[in-house]
This record gives sequence, C-alpha cells and structure tokens, in this order.
Amino acid sequence: MAMLPLVMLLVAFSGSQSSTPGPSPSGSQATTPANCPWLTEGSAARALGGDVNATAVVASAQEGSCRFVRRNEPPDSLEVKVSRNVLPACPAKSTPLTGIGNDAESCRISGSHDERTEIVSGRVRDLYFALALALHGQKRAAKSSDAQDDPLEQLAEQVAGNLF
Repeated sequence: MAMLPLVMLLVAFSGSQSSTPGPSPSGSQATTPANCPWLTEGSAARALGGDVNATAVVASAQEGSCRFVRRNEPPDSLEVKVSRNVLPACPAKSTPLTGIGNDAESCRISGSHDERTEIVSGRVRDLYFALALALHGQKRAAKSSDAQDDPLEQLAEQVAGNLF
C-alpha cells in the first residue's frame, strides 16, 4: 500500500463530507443522512459510546464515505472511506494487522490539545478502505494484540467483510 505523508493523512480525514443532505456539486453523488453500505449506525454508536448522527456520501457500492458523530459531548467521530483509488494510509512502520483484508495496518495520530485519531486502513481485492476514529479527551486502554478487544479493528473487520 502506498504511503502518503502524515499531513496528507490528517487532511484527508479532517476534510470530511458535509452533513447537509442533497446532491454534491458534481451531481454524481448523493448525500443522505444515513444508510452506510459498509457499516451500520448501531455498530458506530457502540464504538463511539452513544447515539450518533450519520451522514453517507455514496457514489456506488465501491466508492464513498460515511461519517458518524456522537450526539453527546465530547463529539467523537468515526469516518469510513472506500475507494477504488489508494487512500491515505498510516505512516511507515505502523502496526500491521492480519485477518482484515489485505495490507491492513493501524496507527494513532495525536492532534491538537486532547484530540487523538486512530486509523485502520487496508484493501479488499481492488478496493481500498480506511476508518478514522477521532476521540476527544478520552483515555483508551492500551492497544490489545487481539482484534476482538479493539473496537476500531472490529469495525474494520465489518467493513472489509462487506467489501467481499
């Protein structure tokens, strides 16, 4: 998987889609308040620890993005991107993951103040996927070596499974 600079990775996930329903400027994509083809609102709510608002920008079953934002403070969020093109990946020497598509890896990126973003990216056949979990002021337990204990890795397994 091609590696892009860390700045590109942060820009790609911070430039999330608008939550306003309606067609995109190009008219080729539809924005809807929910119905993410790769991940359910319930799974996102469980990972974020509360009810979420969901937005999906889906061009096809192979391309688009979904964003889930927790309704209560802090406004933690989860974004899922799927594309036929290479998506920004974790920097070199990130943690490789097995059993989640191909070339999957995870990393953590510290943001401003108390914000941290955890990312899992990978590939299923010719489709690339990336999940970014942005947490504000929360302390998560140390990363487990077992994907069953890591909520983001569980979500990545679901996304990869839905891409098969």
